[in-house]
Amino acid sequence: MISLNYKSLFLLGAAMVAVAPTFSSTTQKTMHDPSLLLWYPQPARQWIEALPVGNGRLGAMVFGDPAADRLQLNDITVWSGGPQPDANRTDGHTHLAEIRKTIREGRYDEAEKLCNQFLTCKANYDQNKYQTLGDLKFEHRLPSGEVRDYRRWLDLNRAVTGMEFKTGDITFYREVFSSAPDNVLVERIGGSKPGSVSFDLALTREEKAQTRFVAPDTLVMTGNTGANLRYEVHARVLARGGTISGADGKLTVTNADEVTVLLTAHTSYVMDYARGYQGADPALAAAQLQRAVAKSYDRLKAGHIADYQRFFQRVTLDLGTTDAAKKPTDERLRAFAAGTPDPALASLFFQYGRYLLISCSRPGNPVPANLQGLWADGLKTPWNGDYTININFQMNYWPAEPTGLSEMHQPMLRHIESLVAPGAKTAQAYFGPGTPGWVTAAKSNVWGWTSPGAKLPWGVWFGSNGWLCQHLWEHYAFTRDRDYLRSVYPVMKGACEFWLTQLVEDTGGKLITSPSSSPENNFKTNAGMRSSVCEGATMELAIVWDLFDNTARACSTLGLDADFKRKIEAARERIRPLQIGKAGQLLEWGEDWDLNAPDPKHRHVSHLYPLHPGRQITALGTPQLAAAARKTLELRGDEGTGWSKAWKINFWARLRDGDHAFKILAEQLRPTAETKVVMTAGGTYPNLFDAHPPFQIDGNFGATAGIVEMLLQSHELYTDPASPNEDRYVIDLLPALPSVWPSGSVTGLRARGGLEVDLKWQAGALHTARISNHGDAAATGRVRLGARTINFTLKPGEIRLLGPQL
Repeated sequence: MISLNYKSLFLLGAAMVAVAPTFSSTTQKTMHDPSLLLWYPQPARQWIEALPVGNGRLGAMVFGDPAADRLQLNDITVWSGGPQPDANRTDGHTHLAEIRKTIREGRYDEAEKLCNQFLTCKANYDQNKYQTLGDLKFEHRLPSGEVRDYRRWLDLNRAVTGMEFKTGDITFYREVFSSAPDNVLVERIGGSKPGSVSFDLALTREEKAQTRFVAPDTLVMTGNTGANLRYEVHARVLARGGTISGADGKLTVTNADEVTVLLTAHTSYVMDYARGYQGADPALAAAQLQRAVAKSYDRLKAGHIADYQRFFQRVTLDLGTTDAAKKPTDERLRAFAAGTPDPALASLFFQYGRYLLISCSRPGNPVPANLQGLWADGLKTPWNGDYTININFQMNYWPAEPTGLSEMHQPMLRHIESLVAPGAKTAQAYFGPGTPGWVTAAKSNVWGWTSPGAKLPWGVWFGSNGWLCQHLWEHYAFTRDRDYLRSVYPVMKGACEFWLTQLVEDTGGKLITSPSSSPENNFKTNAGMRSSVCEGATMELAIVWDLFDNTARACSTLGLDADFKRKIEAARERIRPLQIGKAGQLLEWGEDWDLNAPDPKHRHVSHLYPLHPGRQITALGTPQLAAAARKTLELRGDEGTGWSKAWKINFWARLRDGDHAFKILAEQLRPTAETKVVMTAGGTYPNLFDAHPPFQIDGNFGATAGIVEMLLQSHELYTDPASPNEDRYVIDLLPALPSVWPSGSVTGLRARGGLEVDLKWQAGALHTARISNHGDAAATGRVRLGARTINFTLKPGEIRLLGPQL
């Protein structure tokens, strides 16, 4: 056992190389780390080429046009619609027995009609949409002549985007960042000669907005998205030299040496069901602006970078580099798709996912990241930009804990707690007035939606409460924060109480769910009947098993509710076990119908939940079930939407097949410019946003989590005879290392049990591992490398170094 600061000894495989300097002010130049840089030799022509910045709440997509530049703005609380307390069918429960009987009798088509009639919502969910905040538009007056030496970039290490170019005999520079400590979006604009900065500035939104000029230097936009949300935006221009004037809601800068634009925004939204999600004052934007104005540009920037880097710099990843890494980012995507080796592109994509999560889900966020994180253009965001809680919302937060961003998980965890009150009403409406606990269906949003959707195959699915509760447990599993676990235990218990009353016996006496579905998919029976509702679909059973198991462990950890613990453990043991079908596959439905599937390549592979993110199936602990999961993936195929591919990366990593996981990662990095809805072929946009298509950020986050799973896993539990009631985890080192990454290193990954792990490998084998306990109590676990294991106990702050002799 060694107690020291090992960071200084843990060498990264690639040296830092400086690239061309960029201006951050007239007196300072910045050197970028090329391994953490997106860059392009041309402006963004469309939204999927613009570069994102964000402070959790306030974000922008920066286009970087030399003359007509645009910052498309977002505030994460800007939603249309509002609470819909009458969305539940309050008599839905009166038809439950008939629906269950119809399913039991095999009349699945009739059961689907009944579910669509009685177990769906009675309100228009689609009236609630995440929307743009508006646009900050610049019309720059440049010297005559062509634009030369153009370069646009996003520095992931500093969370700053910028551009440089020349026209005439002047070099122009701009940079943009969104500061969390100062709640302000900042742009610096300058040129290499005095008086070279001139532009017209407009602050606009396409509906329900009014902008006025407030002398001498400010634009103020106010408006609403309807009756339930008001917003206010302030943009102030601070010029060194030159003049500022304004009229008719616009502002003009003439012959300035350098300009700083500060933008703040606020809305009336608060995450409070009892208050109707209203109560904040949009005018707080003005106070935020005044505080930001009191600081110099350099001070704002330094504070922003320091605040951001305390999260981002927790993790490093080096997978090696080639000459391909010298190309612009969009060219790298195309070259990689054509077969050019570029291992550094995978590490860039990994760190981009972490950058995006920090930028759209800060600890103090009023709401969590949605389907597009923070960044969405227009008033009709795809799929409403909501929280789709049958996979996509959860995937957003898969990388939070393992990549050292546990604090970014908090907005999601608060949102889950906020669903308990409306979810209790939904439970009683659809399952009976005396139903305890709470339930959610396939969708949620900032207005507390917990009702089912409009129709099958997606709308009638009630397994999401258990999956959401998995995140409550995972936050504890990684942090070992018992006070936190105690605070959320009632939420987990409430979900268990709901399911204890709703599980029914199958014909063999096992517990199943009914009615039951597998999200967004449908089946065909051996007799040719098509439907999407059955009893005992695998995903729901696996989620309920996972919920009961995690909650029982919470009872043990906290030393409370012993009788309830015994109750849910007994129910867990009665849940129908996972089943293997005639093709050797894991069954998706209540019967062996998988080979009849109307869509055998469906993007959802929901029945593999027990493999990932669950832990009921492990490659070494349950080899027969793992083989069935592999067969399911082979039957399903590797194609899919961007987020579907991301999930499959995680599946194959859990099966310890790193080369197959990398194959799918490489396919996810396939370049695309498609923005119309496509359900079969995902990819990656020029700005590295994930393409469903269209853009969905969950694919970015799922891929980042998948890369972790290839290098480090910690989901598998073992029993410690000395502490049989404690959750003990196997720390699996390099479980799915692909052959294309023979040497590399990673520092700062987190493992369950409160551990931090650094790894270095050479020639496909572990060279050095560093495991430390970052919790405030002793940590006990088991390290695995291949077939070899070693048990350990670490005191708080203690470190263990491991090498090939493990």
